[in-house]
Amino acid sequence: MNWEDTGIVLKYRTYSEKQLIASVFTQQRGRVDGMITRTKSSMPQPGDIVTVIQKARLEQHLGTLKIETKQSHSSLQFCDSTRVYALKTMLEILGSLLPEHHPYLNLWNKVNETLQLFYDPLKAIKAYCLFEVLLIEELGFGLSLDSCAVTGGTEKLTHVSPKTGCAVCYEAALPYIDRLLTLPEFLINKNCEPTEADFVNSLLLSGHFLVHHASHHKPLPVARQELIQKLRLGG
Repeated sequence: MNWEDTGIVLKYRTYSEKQLIASVFTQQRGRVDGMITRTKSSMPQPGDIVTVIQKARLEQHLGTLKIETKQSHSSLQFCDSTRVYALKTMLEILGSLLPEHHPYLNLWNKVNETLQLFYDPLKAIKAYCLFEVLLIEELGFGLSLDSCAVTGGTEKLTHVSPKTGCAVCYEAALPYIDRLLTLPEFLINKNCEPTEADFVNSLLLSGHFLVHHASHHKPLPVARQELIQKLRLGG
């Protein structure tokens, strides 16, 4: 089973002294793992866009991968810590939550777009928050944020039910407000300029559904909590 694709390096795991297992999120085949040989020359780093060539007897077998850098994002590792935490979290979440050999073209395009936006400190964290919302949808639990689940209205949507993922307007939310998740406006209004507090609320919102519906209660990356803490301190 031989093929060639474009991918994003997620992580490496040590297999032996001379070999690693690379995990790559490919454009057409989703996440794939494969054996690569350690080389003296520099290897593509997590986050890099690469050309991937796999050789395996059968698709379900752990084959060998050859990966070559198409676009390096290694310089993002030297950005401010907020963006570094977001980058690390995105790669770790994809590596742990995506099933193997399941294509997610929309998600792949979103990850690629988010990597490009990480170079802009004014757009990076907003892009990352929107990535998490799409990830929840792609993994089978879409949030319904367009209208109030109680009244059907589209104005003053301020909270989300932690059980259903449906938005609730302020008037309907008021009696139960302590049980609901805060809905930051920028998730439903593209023209809204979010604050650090909005980013924190967005991450708390998406984190709830990632833990309870996507990861089956597995803990999220430590870097994600570091990101939230950094944002709480003002970025």
